[in-house]
Amino acid sequence: MTKTTNQWIALLTGFVLLLSFTACGGGDSAGAGNSDGDGDILSISKKATDNSVTIHELQDCDKLNPILSSSANSTYVEGNIFYSLLTMDPQSLKYKGQLAVSRPEIKEINEGKYKGGMSLTYEIRPEATWDNGTPIVAEDYVFTMKIIKNPKVDAANIRPYMEFIHDIKIDPKNPKKFTIFSKDRYLLAEAFSGYTILPPYIYDPKGLMKKFTIPQLNDPKNRDQLINNSDIQAFAKGYNSEKYSREKGFVVGAGPYEFTEWETGQRITLTKKKNWWGDKVPDLKATPSKIIYKIVPDWTTAITSMKDEGMDLSRSIRESDFVELKDNKLFSRYYNMHSPVFLSYDYIGFNRKNPKLKDKRVRRAIAHLVDRDEIIDVLMYGLGEKINGPIHPTKSYYNKKLKDIPFSVDKAVSLLKEAGWEDTDGDGIVDKMIDGKKVPMKLTFTTNAGRDRRKNIGILLKENAKRAGIEVTVEILEWTVFLERNKRREFDMKCLGWVQSPIPDDLKQVWHTESDSPDGSNQVGFGNAESDKIIEDIRSTLDEGKRTKLYHRIQELIYDDQPYVFVASPKERIAIHKRFENAPTSVARPGYNETEFVLKKGAAKAN
Repeated sequence: MTKTTNQWIALLTGFVLLLSFTACGGGDSAGAGNSDGDGDILSISKKATDNSVTIHELQDCDKLNPILSSSANSTYVEGNIFYSLLTMDPQSLKYKGQLAVSRPEIKEINEGKYKGGMSLTYEIRPEATWDNGTPIVAEDYVFTMKIIKNPKVDAANIRPYMEFIHDIKIDPKNPKKFTIFSKDRYLLAEAFSGYTILPPYIYDPKGLMKKFTIPQLNDPKNRDQLINNSDIQAFAKGYNSEKYSREKGFVVGAGPYEFTEWETGQRITLTKKKNWWGDKVPDLKATPSKIIYKIVPDWTTAITSMKDEGMDLSRSIRESDFVELKDNKLFSRYYNMHSPVFLSYDYIGFNRKNPKLKDKRVRRAIAHLVDRDEIIDVLMYGLGEKINGPIHPTKSYYNKKLKDIPFSVDKAVSLLKEAGWEDTDGDGIVDKMIDGKKVPMKLTFTTNAGRDRRKNIGILLKENAKRAGIEVTVEILEWTVFLERNKRREFDMKCLGWVQSPIPDDLKQVWHTESDSPDGSNQVGFGNAESDKIIEDIRSTLDEGKRTKLYHRIQELIYDDQPYVFVASPKERIAIHKRFENAPTSVARPGYNETEFVLKKGAAKAN
């Protein structure tokens, strides 16, 4: 899944898993009643004394760089390499200090330069140090914000969330204490100010970004000058390079784990640091000796490996496999099964700039060809619910007035005819004259390999669309190729999912026209002046009642335009090896916290 969203929508494990949802309770242990008992795991498991955790990943990460990466699974790995000022407790869903001593002191400013804005004051933990032994200080946070605000850095996904940071002042008496100043009152100021901190000695050894201030980088009048500045360009060229996203020794953070290996398409290995500073802090825990992310794109192979204890944890298990494995006594001897609320949704996104898909009546017609009841009942095995917009149904401000778009081939045909699409030559495919040429309604449905549900959604749509005179080709792409195609807008319809988290929704990344850029997440090209204004007002409206009305209106606009077919929100499906204690599941993505897994008592004596 991409990150966002809701990209970060993903949304950022290190401090909060970007993009938002209300809490709906913790994990549901679906397999609690079908096990032969936990007590025998230490005697039957060949991994009883193995203190490492091997996690199944369906696809490789795109990068290991919290500012540049665009996939959700990258965020999950990065969360153990890099640390942020804040993190979210996966059970209470409340913020707490990670690199910071505590949550920030937040003040509204009613006079002076920042009148109508706010300030947030943080202090970094006294114990916090980089791997070279130097203390982590406020200047390191300032440096990280400068990276994001460097216009040549490929940070379009995260940059909109940091626009509220207008300046940062460091306490002259305490190099670990600083105050963020904003001219605006931003809804998610605490969430996004609590971001990851990167070490300048690794990422900017020449000190190029020291030459610039936060206000300089913020000023739109400086944009052209900055873009052409040789130091800005030199830093960005180095930072954007593969070196700082996948090479050992150059992917470095303040977290408990060191990046030690990346075998492309096979595995990523993190090793617990010796003498990690956080070991001195009681409320920071990192127990496993290693965390191995094993990439297995094929579900049949993955399930076979798990049955042989080849992997300790898998999430988003195929619904058919999950249902079968719950009743599999052998599998249940080794694994606990969980199905917590999954804060995500599947969607089919339209390229609105494609002449065939420009008319919203065509997009609505295709929405009528998506049989969501069949998808939920058959493909999801009942483990899902309908969704009609970008806000999850569990949210208090989900617009319940939006009606389900029913499956109806007749309605689809009627809408296509209204939009000028009819079969004029009797070949079974509707067509239309566009720019003087007869164009048949042939579309490609694209999704990524390893996601059978998405592929099958495409197959179902293909059959239904044929009945309405639309020819659909289903194309399955390797993940990184899929991402690059999307960035270049080389798609007709794409099927993806947004992963979200328990914070209020900031819709700018995915739905604002400013995010309709090569590296932005508004890849369907939605938006106009009205929708942009609503999105901006949501970001600055702290009154919950007023904000709810704005949320309702933007959902109406998106629903009317139909840039997505909002398919369904699935329930999560997780299996965790029983040799671990302290392994609850959570609403917060990725649904667990592997760094706190500990071996069951007596494991050291087993075998």
